[in-house]
Amino acid sequence: MLNIKIKHLTKHFFIGFFALIATTGIAQETAQKSIFDVLHYQEVLPITIGADFAALDTTRREEKKHPAKLTFEDETGDVQDWNIKLEVRGNFRRLKCEMPPLKIHFKKKDLKAAGLAKFDDLKLVTHCVSSKSEAKALLQKEYLAYRLYNEMTYISFRVQLFKVTYVDSKTGKKTKHWAFAIEDTAELEHRIGATAKVENHLNLPRDTFHDGMLKIVSLYQYMIGNADWDISVGRNVKYFIKKGKVLPVPYDFDFSGLVNAPYAIANPNYGISKVTDRIFIGFKEDATQLKSTLAFFKTKRLALLETIDDFKVIDEAKREVAINYINSFYATMDKIVVGERVTKEAPEEEVVSLK
Repeated sequence: MLNIKIKHLTKHFFIGFFALIATTGIAQETAQKSIFDVLHYQEVLPITIGADFAALDTTRREEKKHPAKLTFEDETGDVQDWNIKLEVRGNFRRLKCEMPPLKIHFKKKDLKAAGLAKFDDLKLVTHCVSSKSEAKALLQKEYLAYRLYNEMTYISFRVQLFKVTYVDSKTGKKTKHWAFAIEDTAELEHRIGATAKVENHLNLPRDTFHDGMLKIVSLYQYMIGNADWDISVGRNVKYFIKKGKVLPVPYDFDFSGLVNAPYAIANPNYGISKVTDRIFIGFKEDATQLKSTLAFFKTKRLALLETIDDFKVIDEAKREVAINYINSFYATMDKIVVGERVTKEAPEEEVVSLK
């Protein structure tokens, strides 16, 4: 383990270090509302999605779009009906979950006619396991992981929680489940003032990244116990360019210790035995230079815990588990366990942490 002691930071240094990323929760809003903005006016929004779900289920392995209808009541009380298309997305959950994750496609001409911005797709995170109560809890905890990261920085994907009524267009059968939408990547790029999204992100050199943001992403993943990401190949991280530096933005937190999904598997590449184990898997050299980032995380502790406690959609017992898990990070944050990939030449017990 690395013992990292946090020293007092001057106000000047602290502000300078986090000039780009410490404007928590303050977005550079688009001049024009998006469809996400229309949906994003209360914490839980009831919506209805109608489609041929049997046909959608049989094409899980295909890149195929299915006609569907989205209905919801907007902030003014008017009912909005949208003709959309649904497409199965994802990797693990695409094949393993009861309802695969979906992408909702809107028509640009319909958005334009409604006076909305051009951002025309949303990712929909759906329920995975068959037990309704367990599926609800897991999905809500993953939504909470996004919300906690929103507290860290506005350079993050916004999310919207839904109560979904799925109506099968062939049979008329209705089922109700929880889901949440993730902001369009192009909209996030526009909102944060990035000049481009990085497409070729394999093995980017360390110095191409914005230093403060990279460390925040790495330490946040450590805090929530998420080892299901990889900075070197862009796994579960989107990259954007702003002011000549790459900004990483994390997503997909269902394998984290905070969520602790029953289907989640501890990352075998780092020799950990449980998904609730914490392992630092950003750039190794960053683990010895986290003084400022740890100080920043200390300033966010109360806001993070309040975000969890205020999320009454989850029952009190589950909120308490989440609070205790975050508190366990703060109790041990001066000892960061740094991981190295397990190789055939190096047995697991020798590479779980650095000493």
